[in-house]
Amino acid sequence: MELKAAANGRRPPSTYASLAPFRDYFRGGLPLLTYHKLGPRPPRVRLKGLYVGEKLFARQLAELRQAGYRSCDFGALALDVTQPQGRIGISFDDGYVNALKYGLGPLAEHGFQALQYIVSDRIGGGNEWDLPAGEAYEPLMDQAQLRDWLAAGHLIGSHTRSHARLPELSPAQAREEIAGSKKKLEDLFGVPVLHFCYPYGFWNERVRDLVIEAGYRTATTTDFGLNDGATSPYELRRITVRYASWGLRALRQRLFG
Repeated sequence: MELKAAANGRRPPSTYASLAPFRDYFRGGLPLLTYHKLGPRPPRVRLKGLYVGEKLFARQLAELRQAGYRSCDFGALALDVTQPQGRIGISFDDGYVNALKYGLGPLAEHGFQALQYIVSDRIGGGNEWDLPAGEAYEPLMDQAQLRDWLAAGHLIGSHTRSHARLPELSPAQAREEIAGSKKKLEDLFGVPVLHFCYPYGFWNERVRDLVIEAGYRTATTTDFGLNDGATSPYELRRITVRYASWGLRALRQRLFG
C-alpha cells in the first residue's frame, strides 16, 4: 500500500473521514471512496468504523459538493481513469439495506451518483461471510430494493456470487463466481454489469484475467491510493471511509497538533 505525499508534503490518513486532510492529495489523481454501511450501529459490531452515520455521510457529500467535486463517469473509467479534475467516485461494497435507507436522500440532495457492488447469491439475505469472524448480521437489499436503487439513478456492479476468496478457488470455481455473478445480475435487473470488486481485496493475475475474460470494464481493489494514467482499470485503487476516531492518539493530535 503506497501513500504518496500530498502537495503540502504531508501524507494523508489511511482512511477518509473528511476532505481537509485530503484536499491537496486529491489533486494527484482520481479518488474512489469506499463505503460499506450507513446509519446507526447495532450491538456486537466488531468493525465499528465501517458504519458511517447518516448525518456524517450527508456532511461528507456536502463538503465534497461545496469544494466543487462531481461524480466521476464510471462508464468511462476503462478509457480514461484520470478524468477531469474535481471528479470523485462513490462506491459501496456488499449491498446493505442501510446503504439504501440512509444513502438515497443525501446522494440525491447533493447530486452524487454511487456504485453498489452486489453479492449476487446473497440478494435478500445477509452478510453470512462475516459471521464466522463474530461480526454482526446485516440484511442485504432484495430485488425490489435494488430496483429502487437503480431507479434513483445509481449503478450496480458485481462482488462475486458468494463474497468468495477468489485466489483460493480453482480456476473453474473462480470463473463461476466472477462470470456467473455478472450474468445473474444482468438477467435479474436488465442492466449491463460492467464493474467488479475483488472481495476482501484478494486478487492475483489469474483472477484479474478471469475478470477481463468475463467482460467487465473495471475492477477495484482495496489498495490505498489515487488513480491516474498509469493505473490499470482492473487494478483500481480506493480509499475506505470510516467515521473519525476519537482515540487517545487522535485526541492528542486534536488538542496539541
